Amino acid sequence: MPSIDFYYDFISPYSYLATIRLPELTQKHPYLSIDWIPVNLPSIIRRSGNIPPATVPSKARYLLRDLKRWAEYFDVPLKIIKPGTFDARPALNIASALSPEERKTFSQTLFQAIWSGKVDINEPDWLQRIFDQHHLPLAWLALAGEKTSPALERQTQQALQEGIFGAPTFILRGEKRSQMFWGVDRMDFLERAILQSS
Repeated sequence: MPSIDFYYDFISPYSYLATIRLPELTQKHPYLSIDWIPVNLPSIIRRSGNIPPATVPSKARYLLRDLKRWAEYFDVPLKIIKPGTFDARPALNIASALSPEERKTFSQTLFQAIWSGKVDINEPDWLQRIFDQHHLPLAWLALAGEKTSPALERQTQQALQEGIFGAPTFILRGEKRSQMFWGVDRMDFLERAILQSS
C-alpha cells in the first residue's frame, strides 16, 4: 500500500494549508498512511541553495495575495505573519520527540493556533499559551529546547537527502517508486499518483 512522508515546518503558511487538505485524503483513501515529519525549513532553504521568498519583493507581494486566495478557498482563518519574526524550533523539537499519533495531534493544534491568529507568536510565551489553551501535556513542553534537537536535525538532513528544498513537501512511496510533490498546489497531482499506485 502507498504511504506518504509529509515534511513541514510551523513557520510555513503553506504547510498549514496542506494540513487542512490532508484529512480529506485520508478519508478518501483510508488505507493510506501518512508520516508527519517536522523539519527546520530555514536550514533546508540555506543548505539546498534555495532563496527565501520574502527576500524577493515582487514574489513576497504575490505570495501575500496567493495566501489570501487559499484561505478563502479552504474557508479557514489565516493571519499573515511577517517572515523571520518567530523561531519555531522549540515546537519542532517537541514534535520530533513525540510518537507518530501524538506528533500529528500536536502539529495540527500548533498550526491552527499559530496561523488562525489565536496566539500572538510575537509574545515570548506563545508556546506556553498554546499548551494552556489546548490543555496539552506539560511533559511535552519540557522537550522544547532553544536549539535544534538531534532528532530535528536528522529529519532535516533526511529531507535534504530526498532532494527537498521547501515545505510542504510530500514523498509518495509506492511499491515500485517514490515521487516528490512540493506545495499545497500539487496535492491534486499527489492524489492522482495515489490512485495510480494503489
